[in-house]
Amino acid sequence: MRLGAAPRTAAVDLLSIALAVTAADTFIRRADADDSWARDIELHVPLIRPQQWKPFTNDLERMLGFLTGDMWRLELKDGGQRAPTRLDIKDRRAQANISKVDFVSLFSGGLDSGIATLAAMSAGERPLLVSHAYRGDATYQDAVAKLLPAKPERLIVNVHPQIDTEHEDSMRARSFIFLALGVLAADTVSEFKGKMIDLRVPENGLIALNPPLTRRRIGSLSTRTTHPHYLSKFQQIINRVDLRANIINPFEAMTKGEMAKNMVAVPGFESFASATVSCGKWKRKKQQCGRCVPCLIRRSSLYAANVDDKTEYTFPDLHAVLADEENRDDLLSMMTAITRAQNNNLSRWVAQSGPMPEDIARRNVLEDVVRRGLAEVAAFLRDTGLKV
Repeated sequence: MRLGAAPRTAAVDLLSIALAVTAADTFIRRADADDSWARDIELHVPLIRPQQWKPFTNDLERMLGFLTGDMWRLELKDGGQRAPTRLDIKDRRAQANISKVDFVSLFSGGLDSGIATLAAMSAGERPLLVSHAYRGDATYQDAVAKLLPAKPERLIVNVHPQIDTEHEDSMRARSFIFLALGVLAADTVSEFKGKMIDLRVPENGLIALNPPLTRRRIGSLSTRTTHPHYLSKFQQIINRVDLRANIINPFEAMTKGEMAKNMVAVPGFESFASATVSCGKWKRKKQQCGRCVPCLIRRSSLYAANVDDKTEYTFPDLHAVLADEENRDDLLSMMTAITRAQNNNLSRWVAQSGPMPEDIARRNVLEDVVRRGLAEVAAFLRDTGLKV
């Protein structure tokens, strides 16, 4: 309805599945699992057209298992929320004008999605920005959007399930609802324009692959939200139900620093970059910590691009972080990974995060971006005075 166009049934059913998965991922605590991590989740989901999805139930279950590290069993049945019709939306004011859209892009308000949007709009492209805003996220997403060279078309949705019990906060399934919203938007724009539309998922190659920094982080203990294998499986599923969205990560072969370097000539980039939020722990104090893995990669990337990082970090002094035995785990893990990348078989290590592409040339490119990304972090840490 907010797009001012009627979405197709398959897109609404995908969103229904994603909403149910988000609720289950929020309400079922990992602490209650036998190993305090991997849950056994049976989920019954009413759809408008379950028969369209049932042949691919196993594919969905395996994809979700890869994403979250859990055992998923989906029961798809009749009774789903119907899709809005043209009659439903004709008297409602649309929040976005999809006639002015060239592509759809996920927009988190982070540095990567910010750079992707700024670069596209500076080149004259017109995006539809899809934001999945947890509580509090909309504030900084709006702040970043206001710094763009023109006002973009946007679709902002808050998915925040509530129940009167303690919630699970690992949120390994969060990218499923984000992608489902993006696919719904892209498919709706594709239907309107009569051609395939790209759904861009901007993420630097190091974070997208996210190889386990230490042996304790193997498997789903490291997030897989934009891993190439996950995006490929998602694309295969939506192709089979005839949803029209071409999912691409335009920066899978680039480090975060390389992305930033390409933007340094854009007026106001330093202030723009500082307004973005990369921190994995931002929600706790509404300030970027400066010491988690995403913050360390962010700080290293801006340093590599010679950008004055005006971000206010809670812990800007990494020497003090290293001396804090209770809160230095991420920094030590990153330092361990830097050494590991220099000494070990990189191909075998990167593959621990998930299956790599069969194409050898692409696989080599992805492995090399991990090497370059870690080298950026190593250079930053060394110049900060840490021994790596």
